[in-house]
Amino acid sequence: MKGWVVGLVSLVLFGISSAGAHEEHGAASEEQTLTGEVVDVFCYLSHGEQGLGKGHAECARKCIKGGLPVAIKVGDQLYLASMADHTAANAQLADLAAETVSVRGKVMERDGQRLITISHVEKAP
Repeated sequence: MKGWVVGLVSLVLFGISSAGAHEEHGAASEEQTLTGEVVDVFCYLSHGEQGLGKGHAECARKCIKGGLPVAIKVGDQLYLASMADHTAANAQLADLAAETVSVRGKVMERDGQRLITISHVEKAP
């Protein structure tokens, strides 16, 4: 199980680093606004429901600041997050871990994976 999680996190990291590079080729949609919880992908996938919410905020902040993948959870869907300038979203989202945010950006999907390249983020009311 542990090897599967590490492999998935590696795949996610690879996807984040390469997904934005294809935006200029028409892979992205028009900008959309998504509202959901900022989650660290590793804990969400490996700890289930205990990897979500306010009770997990401190751990999520630490994981996101440490460079693990970050996503926005909207309903039952995860959107991996990167910034519109093709950089990691960790610095912008770490202090918002376990908070509900509204992010605006272009959404891409391939092979069941979703990514949002964020142009604007704010804490949801």
